[in-house]
Amino acid sequence: MGGLQRELTPAAHARIRRQLVLLPACVFLVYGWATLLARLPHDVPVHDFAHFYVLGTIANSGDAHALYDMDAQAAVVQRVIPGFYPPFPPPYGPQVSLFFSPFARLSYTNALRLWLFSTLVAYAGCSYALWRVCPHLHDRPWSTVLLLAASPALHFALGFEQASAIALLSVTAAFLALRANRLFLAGMAIGLLAYKPPLGLAAAFVFVLAREWRIVIGAITSVAAQFAAGGLYWGPAMLLRYIETLRLYVSGVLDRAPGMEPNKFQMHSWRAFFDLLGLPSHVALTVSLVASLLTVIVALKCWRARGPLALRYAVFLLATILIDPHLYAYDLVLLTPAFVLLWDWGLAEPVERSPVNRRFLWLLYFCYFSPLFAPLALVARVQVSVLALSLLGVVLALVISAPRPPVRTVTPV
Repeated sequence: MGGLQRELTPAAHARIRRQLVLLPACVFLVYGWATLLARLPHDVPVHDFAHFYVLGTIANSGDAHALYDMDAQAAVVQRVIPGFYPPFPPPYGPQVSLFFSPFARLSYTNALRLWLFSTLVAYAGCSYALWRVCPHLHDRPWSTVLLLAASPALHFALGFEQASAIALLSVTAAFLALRANRLFLAGMAIGLLAYKPPLGLAAAFVFVLAREWRIVIGAITSVAAQFAAGGLYWGPAMLLRYIETLRLYVSGVLDRAPGMEPNKFQMHSWRAFFDLLGLPSHVALTVSLVASLLTVIVALKCWRARGPLALRYAVFLLATILIDPHLYAYDLVLLTPAFVLLWDWGLAEPVERSPVNRRFLWLLYFCYFSPLFAPLALVARVQVSVLALSLLGVVLALVISAPRPPVRTVTPV
């Protein structure tokens, strides 16, 4: 019998370890999709897509008064989605109503199904485009598909029925344009984040202060085109109403207006982190602003450095998430390019087998799962994801800023 027993080869050991590591992703893949598919067909209207549907309905009717009036919107809601009332209007520009107007021509249920399908198509397309430019993932297609399909961020984007796919398309297209040195096109893609202004805060600071003028001009062009479309449809006065609504919204966030931010434990940014600690409101606001400022400075220094684009862009995306004062779990899908690019970088030779690199991959894996630990914040009052993502940013900043060995030159004899 002893002759039949053979020791496992190193390759077999590595394959077993990889399968064990991926076991949590397999479990969440089954659990997450089972619960999601069981809930969605019978789901009552949630605020997120219901609001987009109502905005599209208002655009189709041309009712300019209702676009930024809560009472008028409530009347529209009761007509198209009886029994549902939106608690507050998010700061979406007038162009968003035009984008969702085709969906609002369908029944609410069919519009929701179409939007969820569109989100999946956008996610799959972005994932494939990123995988193509990551050579070290090419021999791991099934592991890549598993981790992307089991992504907690994707689960939240679909579960909340949010518009995060727009932002994912934006940051994915921007990276691909930067990789091709198409800086103006990269700016055009980044400008799509204007549909939800807080997502553009990091881009505004980093690219302006870094004097990336072609990116900045592209972003301004994109934003101007979006608001021009909204202005042409609704009239120039609607842009002024939007600015005033946005001002009131920001004021409401800073004043912690009741109902503005339900389920704060599902928020993943510096502001929510310090709010959950139970600090006095003025102290939490001050400390979160300081932390956001330091995060932007780190992202700016990394962007100006000469490190790999994948690492610098990942730091930029982390900053985008951390400084957004109204960042919910569904917008973490923006980190998909960062996770894919960093995984590819972490598997690169010759450091693939080094202990330091293995620790980096474990940290990356923990960040990937960190949104699932959000309920712990209800008890521990600490949002683990924010600590993990900020630690990942610090590690990347240290790698980017580390001196590189000089290139050896051979002197001819």
